[in-house]
Amino acid sequence: MVDPIRMIVVGLGRGKSHIRTITSLPEQFELVGVVDLNTEILTKVLEEFSLPESLGYTSYDDALEQSACDGVVIATWARSHQPLVEQALMADKHVLAEKPFVLELEPAKRLLDLAESRNRKVVINQQWRYMPAQRTIRRLMRDNTYGEAQIAHFIGYKARGSEYPDSPYSQLWQMTVHEVDSIISMLNQPVVEAYGHAYKPPKTTWNRESTVTAEMTMRNGCRVVMVSTSDSRAHGCEFRIECEKAAVVMRNTRCMGGEETVFIGEDRTVGLQPYPIDPELDRSMDAQVARSFSSWIRGGPEPETSGRNNLQVLGVLDALIKSGESGKAQKVG
Repeated sequence: MVDPIRMIVVGLGRGKSHIRTITSLPEQFELVGVVDLNTEILTKVLEEFSLPESLGYTSYDDALEQSACDGVVIATWARSHQPLVEQALMADKHVLAEKPFVLELEPAKRLLDLAESRNRKVVINQQWRYMPAQRTIRRLMRDNTYGEAQIAHFIGYKARGSEYPDSPYSQLWQMTVHEVDSIISMLNQPVVEAYGHAYKPPKTTWNRESTVTAEMTMRNGCRVVMVSTSDSRAHGCEFRIECEKAAVVMRNTRCMGGEETVFIGEDRTVGLQPYPIDPELDRSMDAQVARSFSSWIRGGPEPETSGRNNLQVLGVLDALIKSGESGKAQKVG
């Protein structure tokens, strides 16, 4: 029997879901530490998961040195990811990072070069691409069931109710990052050019940008118009692709976290008709990412959410930031 991969979780807000995932996969992982600077939060999480006090750390340095971990889950605020990932890699630990990986494209490339030079694996938790309806759309596009994508729109309305933690371009890094990854996954091809803006609508109460509008050109020439906001009054999401032979539509009742439906429109006189969604691979999308991470460490295939593959997403966000500053479309590097 292969020994489980020993993991610590850093950041016990979003990190709690990773604790659940790791402890639900005992044949693949062993939880050997949880880290949070806030002693009160740390104590509550230890109690909530019935974990021994010996697994709790308020120092990241101590956790890396004393836990004998093989890997680290980074689940802290987006702006803190870069130094934490680098420290883990320098300590020869594998990394499973929450999105966004880091906030800029060039540091991401440097960190991945560092990981590869030390034979460490980096995976990004872009888990929404594992949702059943999204996988269904991806299969239809991959198999060219209705021909090539011609034009598309993606509309994501999230009624979050409050602002994201302080970071530059918080809507881009906290929400649009998911949606861009999903678009790339469903269309099964990269974005080559992006034009758009992150901005504050006239009456928003947010201190930072709450909304992104963009146009993205895919490799085959299809263009996707996107609206992404977390300052909505009600949830809603639709991705519609006009293919050569049919319209392919995905809808979700809660932006990305609700009830999914898929529709196909082949006959203009009939309109959109319900289409069966492929069976779930696993109810936990986090678990699907974690399993691929474990498999890769043990010599399996590189996951679709590897750090290197995730550079496409960071490249789009980087291009959108530059486009907003310059007012011009930007190539995705």
